[in-house]
Amino acid sequence: MLNIISRSIVSTHSRGPRKVVANLLKGLDELGYPYVVNAALDTTNTLWIHDDKDALEKALALPGTRAIIAGPNIYTLPSEVPRTSLEKNTLFIQPAGWVQDFWNTFSLEKINTVVWPVGIDTKTFSPDPQIKKDLVLVYNKQRSDADVEKVCAALEEHGQQYAVLTYGTYSEAEYQKLLLRAKALIWVGRSESQGVGLLEALSMNVPILVWDVSKFGDFVGASESGFTTEQLAFAPVTAAPYFDERCGLRFLSPEKLESTLELFLASLSIYNPRRYVEEELSLAKQATAFLTIFKTHLATTDTELKNTLLRSSKKWKNGTLYFKYRTLLKDAVRQIIR
Repeated sequence: MLNIISRSIVSTHSRGPRKVVANLLKGLDELGYPYVVNAALDTTNTLWIHDDKDALEKALALPGTRAIIAGPNIYTLPSEVPRTSLEKNTLFIQPAGWVQDFWNTFSLEKINTVVWPVGIDTKTFSPDPQIKKDLVLVYNKQRSDADVEKVCAALEEHGQQYAVLTYGTYSEAEYQKLLLRAKALIWVGRSESQGVGLLEALSMNVPILVWDVSKFGDFVGASESGFTTEQLAFAPVTAAPYFDERCGLRFLSPEKLESTLELFLASLSIYNPRRYVEEELSLAKQATAFLTIFKTHLATTDTELKNTLLRSSKKWKNGTLYFKYRTLLKDAVRQIIR
């Protein structure tokens, strides 16, 4: 049985890291595989430590042998990985190939990594044919106001009604409500490790025009972000790691905005982005892929993954009422500030 250690899953704040855990749990439920969340670290021999550095350090120090996968929301840079993880060949998840390449480029020592994107909840993010599609949604994630204004001006020239949504300023319910009305989405974003929000839009069968990026540092505030000049210059990256011709179009140069937008708007009826998500990134498919990582990389058997015997009834600190209430208080304060 999997013991899943996560700080994010306790939060009510809907964001990418929490979705990584929540969607995997939904996929495991579909497959009928058992799991526990934030149980004591010695409860099982198979652990996924999602985003908790302290838990990883302590799990590696436990006696005996355990199959441990870490990440993807535990370390941003390979230089943050502690010596104990390197010595014990901890396996780290990367959400996309370019992120794995980034780590390989800036790692001073070999770090074991595997690419795994989480599945998308196509039931929650589902289109409603009864709702009129009457606008184009413009999504801004850490790009300049000038870029967003160029997109809005181009839409006005084409006589399109639009709404602008800015990353970090909306609730999931607000996003879903706009997606139900959206006949198309123009994504003006930075590099994405997976892009769960973008994929949720595709799941609602909204075609997307991606104004892509050429390097990691293509985002507002890059120079103050703490990344090195070499890291900010890293390429190639993308704002849509999981995307094909069923989903829409991409462009990179500002000079291509007008011509690509015209082609995109004229081709909306031919795209089928929801089918892409259903076939490539369903909850069950990606949960199966996650279990396969344990089997192929860590020699874990299917019997071990299905074994419901627990060695402890105790909780890791993320599973305590104190941690839960403290996290919910932080969420409430964040909501008031927003």
